Amino acid sequence: MALHNSVIDDYHPTEGYYECRSCRTRTVSATHLSKCPDCGGSVRNIAVARE
Repeated sequence: MALHNSVIDDYHPTEGYYECRSCRTRTVSATHLSKCPDCGGSVRNIAVARE
């Protein structure tokens, strides 16, 4: 039997948790962010841990 990611990790966030790569500000948003609301830098989604 092959396992799929949806079986292993069924996490589906309703809000995104973002961290700015420049100023490290963290923001919660219900919509996708493409830049930091404080400094305009690029952001990354930190809602799900990455290995």
